Amino acid sequence: MFNSTVSKIAKASLVVAVLMGASMGAHADGLMLTDLTRNIEQNISAQMQDMMQVAQRELSLSLQTQLAEAMFELEDSGKVSELAQQQSETVLTSAMVKD
Repeated sequence: MFNSTVSKIAKASLVVAVLMGASMGAHADGLMLTDLTRNIEQNISAQMQDMMQVAQRELSLSLQTQLAEAMFELEDSGKVSELAQQQSETVLTSAMVKD
């Protein structure tokens, strides 16, 4: 009888130990998944920030390029207009001189 009680206690202890081990393993897996998820989220967040900075730089450079081109075109059109004005004044002046 003593042996059967000890055997039952040993079996119950073994079952409890197995269940506790399984529970700890599941808990450890849960912790590992939580850590993994947190690391993935941090990596994605860092990459998104880097991408946003690159996009901002590219947008800024694009706008600067477009502005420079527009200013260059305005400057060129201003010079053309100025040359046309000078030529018309020269023609008028020369016409007046001939008369």
